[in-house]
Amino acid sequence: MMEFYQLLKGEFLKQKKSFLWPIALLTPILAGGLSFINLYLRYDYFMSLEANEGLNSWNLLLMQHHFMWFLFLPLVVTIFASMVYYIEYKSNNWKNTLALPASKKKVYLAKWFIVFILSNIMILTNGIVLFIVGRALGFPETVDIILISKYIIYQIFAITSLISVQSFISAEISNTNIALAIGFVGVASSLFFAQSERLSKFIPYAHTIYTLPDPTINTNIPLQYGFGFGIAFLLIGIFFFNRKEIG
Repeated sequence: MMEFYQLLKGEFLKQKKSFLWPIALLTPILAGGLSFINLYLRYDYFMSLEANEGLNSWNLLLMQHHFMWFLFLPLVVTIFASMVYYIEYKSNNWKNTLALPASKKKVYLAKWFIVFILSNIMILTNGIVLFIVGRALGFPETVDIILISKYIIYQIFAITSLISVQSFISAEISNTNIALAIGFVGVASSLFFAQSERLSKFIPYAHTIYTLPDPTINTNIPLQYGFGFGIAFLLIGIFFFNRKEIG
C-alpha cells in the first residue's frame, strides 16, 4: 500500500505545474458561465415551452447545461488520460518509472487514479458552479441538492469507463496525438451512438449522455455499464501494461 501511495504522490508531483489542474477547474466555470448567460437571457422563453411544462428551475438548468457538459466532460477526461502518459513518452522517462521498486500494475493504477481524481475534481466543481448559477439567477425554488447530487454521482460512474478506455489507449500508443484523436472522434460520435440505447451501452464515449437525472433518461447505463466497463477495461489495461516492453 505504501508503494502505491508513493507512486500516486509521484504522479501528483509530475502534474504539479501542468495545465491539467487549471483545466479541471476552469472548464466547469466556462460551462457554467455559458449556462448562466443562456438562462439569464432566455429563462422565461424556456419555461413557457410546452416541452418544459412541469419542470422546475433546477431541472431546466441541468437540462440546458447538459447539452454542453456531456461533450465537455469526456473531451477533457480524454486530455487528462493522454497527458498523464505523454509526460513519460516525452521525457523518455519510462525506464526510470518502471525501475522503481513497485510492480507495473501499481504504476498503471497510480496513473489511472490521478486521471480519476482530476476528473472528479472537475465533476464536483461543476456541481458547485451549478449551485452558484442557480442562486445567481434567483430561482424561486429551494436548491435541489438531491438533483445535483444525482447528476454528480451518475457522472462519476459514467467516466470510469472512459478513463479506463483512454488510459489503455494512451498506454499502448506512444503517439499522444493519435490517442487524443481516437478520444475526440469517439466523443464526437457519441451522439450518433446514443441514437440507439442498446448500442450506446457498449460505447464508453456515450455513457455521459445518460447522466442527466431525468425520468426520460436511462441512468442505469452510466451506473451499470459505465462502472462495469470501467472495471473491465481497467483489468485489460493492467494485463497489457504488464506485458508491455518499454525501451
